[in-house]
Amino acid sequence: MRLTTSAIGITVAAAVLAGCSAAGVAPQSSSLPSARVVARSLMPPWMHPAGIARLHLSDRIVPAGKKSKLIYASEFSGDQVFGFANPNTGNEPPACSLGTPSNYLDSVNGFGVDTKGDVMIPASTPNDNGNFSINVFKPKCGALAWQAEIEGSQPEDAYSADALRGNVLVGELQSGTEGTGAVVLCSKAGGCGAPMTNSAVTGFGGGVVMAKNGDCWLAAEQQAFEGFVLVYFKGCTGSGEVATGTSNSYYGGLFIDTKGNLGSIDLTGTLYVYRDCNPACRLVSSSPLHGESLFGGLDASGKHFVVGDDSNTEVDVYSYTPSGGAKYQYSFNNGLYLSNSVEAAHFAPDNKKR
Repeated sequence: MRLTTSAIGITVAAAVLAGCSAAGVAPQSSSLPSARVVARSLMPPWMHPAGIARLHLSDRIVPAGKKSKLIYASEFSGDQVFGFANPNTGNEPPACSLGTPSNYLDSVNGFGVDTKGDVMIPASTPNDNGNFSINVFKPKCGALAWQAEIEGSQPEDAYSADALRGNVLVGELQSGTEGTGAVVLCSKAGGCGAPMTNSAVTGFGGGVVMAKNGDCWLAAEQQAFEGFVLVYFKGCTGSGEVATGTSNSYYGGLFIDTKGNLGSIDLTGTLYVYRDCNPACRLVSSSPLHGESLFGGLDASGKHFVVGDDSNTEVDVYSYTPSGGAKYQYSFNNGLYLSNSVEAAHFAPDNKKR
């Protein structure tokens, strides 16, 4: 059995840690080992539902008539990324999955889907020698297309318009060189480059996104284990600039909509939509979310938004417009396990006009 160490306990106060210890749950260390990165979840402990986590090693999903349109969802404490039919108003179980007993996907926080339906999953797998890697799968729960190891760091989000032929922007929860959130560019031909970060990022990294012109952004903690900072990297190089005018209280996933606006998920339960952010942001809209959520994105039309809802152990689907934000439509959870931490969900393919 594989055991991962989650960092859901790193932001909790000493009294809460003492309570967890009394209940038989040992607090985890926040230090990085020299050879192997300890896998950490981005969710604070008080946002997780109570329950017993179960592995899926004996509960594989066999692809059945692979759907042309899917909604993928991940679980941090599971070992698969599930593909559900889109739409899934009837709360149907997964139609297919990524991850097998010989090539499981371990400790997945966020992930990405490109405009062609390729899936980019930062994870630990048997093929990456116990380290973390970015794993790119073909559409419709297809085969692994390529993998690049990210030694000494834990990747936690990915974004690309064309993951098979272009660059994949990978967010690092805690860079092996910087010890804080960072971004790195990876590709099938060149592997992964050096991490980039900003001095204002002194905590974990969250969501990442890249515009058509090559500019990119990182959402992160402004201080150790608290606060929010959005860093803008012109041309996705250098140390970046801190974006101004943001309203977030905490980090989460990022996306770009059909108008070029930047969507920023606040895991405390709000979606903010901004214009520009290069580096000055202008608020377009804000809308409440159904639960505490981290990573999500738009569908091919840009008219629907989906997100992993960790507090309710489900996937939430919304209608979306830039000016109106997200409006809740429905949720599904069939096949998702209580307390496995549903941190991310994405439509496949992703927004084609971003």
